[in-house]
Amino acid sequence: MDKLALLYEYQQADMQLEAYERQLKNTPTRKQLIKLQNYLKKQQAVLREMENRTLVEQNALMEIDAQYDKMMELLNKNHKDISQYEEMSLDEMDYNVVKALVHEYETTYDNIIKQKKRAIAVQTKAEETAARLKTILTHVSQAQREFNELKKQHEEELRAGSEELDRLRKAAAAAAAKVDPALLARYNRIKQNRSMPVTLLKDGRCMGCNMELPSRDLAKLKKSDAIVECENCGRILYLK
Repeated sequence: MDKLALLYEYQQADMQLEAYERQLKNTPTRKQLIKLQNYLKKQQAVLREMENRTLVEQNALMEIDAQYDKMMELLNKNHKDISQYEEMSLDEMDYNVVKALVHEYETTYDNIIKQKKRAIAVQTKAEETAARLKTILTHVSQAQREFNELKKQHEEELRAGSEELDRLRKAAAAAAAKVDPALLARYNRIKQNRSMPVTLLKDGRCMGCNMELPSRDLAKLKKSDAIVECENCGRILYLK
């Protein structure tokens, strides 16, 4: 058997091996595994964002509580300051001082109302965040369980196909061992750009790209030791 025949025989074994490997990799189980894996990765990013948001909202509530306590202390102080003037006569009162105290009291009271509204808004948002976080965690937990089950199923599929895969690998290795090393290196180089590096020649045409070969190349192919590549697609031409 000449060099090209051995190379073509190896290519057939190589193609069978790759086809079977693709079959094992492209099962519905594996496709669903990849889909779930991508979903889980995205949800992990969402969870980190939600956890950060929860922390921000908790800090905001703590800040509001601290400000509220200070305002209540100030309001009580304002009330005491104003109370001192309740038993005074109008002649004893300093109008500007009383006016300033009342204004400060009203301002503090208004700020307390605003803080209450802000607290309610932040609390509502925090509850919404917590509810969404709980929902996401539930979905992630379900997806993780499904992922684990599918992973076991896919591993069983791989084990079931391992015997045939091993047979095809050995067949490809045995066929490769018969091929001239330099020619095999040439095959692998072409394979980087062409899935099928060796193609048949039929009726003077390359079956890879359908280009008609020049007469000089046809003449070379008639020699058993001639290695000719298609000028158009770069494949090694084989004439049975």
